[in-house]
Amino acid sequence: QPAAGAQGELTGILMIRAYHRAHGDLERTDVLVPDSAHGTNPATASMAGFRTVNVPSASDGGVDVDRFRAALGPRTAAVMIPNPSTLGLFEARIGELLEAVHDAGALAYMDGANLNAIMGRFKPGEAGFDVMHFNVHKTFSTPHGGGGPGAGPVGVGERLEPYPPPPPGRPEGGGRLRLERPREPPPPLWRRRRVVRATAGLPLSYTAIR
Repeated sequence: QPAAGAQGELTGILMIRAYHRAHGDLERTDVLVPDSAHGTNPATASMAGFRTVNVPSASDGGVDVDRFRAALGPRTAAVMIPNPSTLGLFEARIGELLEAVHDAGALAYMDGANLNAIMGRFKPGEAGFDVMHFNVHKTFSTPHGGGGPGAGPVGVGERLEPYPPPPPGRPEGGGRLRLERPREPPPPLWRRRRVVRATAGLPLSYTAIR
């Protein structure tokens, strides 16, 4: 459960990277990002080592489907789409877009920052998204920009079930680590920092305080 939406994005994109690597598909280096996406989307793709390919909007504000299809190819690893978009518009042709993504062998990431607009009306998994993060602090608590603690848990579809990050490690003496136990209370902040250094950044839950 990453601590914020942007951290959830990174977790999801790293899972997509792990998926392609596990399948020996090392030539997939591109992530398609519509120009109506959040600025964190291209930043996340770059942080994960991908090349961002910008896809323009059509005259109705949705993704230009023809330009989107033209950008898809054997080098496409994923597409990152906020739905509704940053313009506040629902992608009416989302099924067509995601079908094209999967036909190209790529995976689909949904940015869930605007999820509160479609709760109970749209199911991302049934639409074909492979992974998404939920901005719990926006959707179920404080409004967008209302402050307070963040939370960006990630949900995955069947393709990515084997690839979530492992539980954070805990030092156990003698330079050894053990996995965090269920319902174990978090360590003090100073110990968290030591854990992150000891594990070379493996526990994604702690990367924000490195």
